[in-house]
Amino acid sequence: MYLDWLASLLELLGIWVVGNKDRRGFLVFICCGLCWITYVLVSGSTYGLLLVVVPALFLNLGNFIKWGVKNDKH
Repeated sequence: MYLDWLASLLELLGIWVVGNKDRRGFLVFICCGLCWITYVLVSGSTYGLLLVVVPALFLNLGNFIKWGVKNDKH
């Protein structure tokens, strides 16, 4: 299974996209989080990873929304 590799690549891509001040990077982070959650559920191990991934998923969703509102005000 390559979900862990895909999640890792998406995480790096998300960092790069947000670093370029593009809010779509948060969508990449959300896809990354979904990959990690699927990986944990399918593999049946590393449940501790969910302690970071699930809250990060909601933070990235909130940041995506905030960046849209911020850009709409200008």
